[in-house]
Amino acid sequence: MRAVLGFFSMLALGVMIAGGLMFGVTNGVGTVGRFAAPGPLLDYLSVVIGLGIGVVIVVMSQIRWAELPYRVVHWVMEHARKLKLFAWGTFFIAVLIYF
Repeated sequence: MRAVLGFFSMLALGVMIAGGLMFGVTNGVGTVGRFAAPGPLLDYLSVVIGLGIGVVIVVMSQIRWAELPYRVVHWVMEHARKLKLFAWGTFFIAVLIYF
């Protein structure tokens, strides 16, 4: 739950900063449909997508990628019996469905 709240607080902060930069720097006039807006418009969807991608990049940079192969091999060795039973079950179900 803490990670989710941190994610949304990061998004809210980014939208506030982007809105402040947008309204503080430009003086252009945007349009909403056929009507003129009093000030510049900010595409909030693009801002949120960009902030989301930034948060994903930060999270992925914290993963220790060098340890992943060791952990995968270790997990497969621990669960080899269950994986073999699952493979046989999948094979038999595939035979029943195919024929």
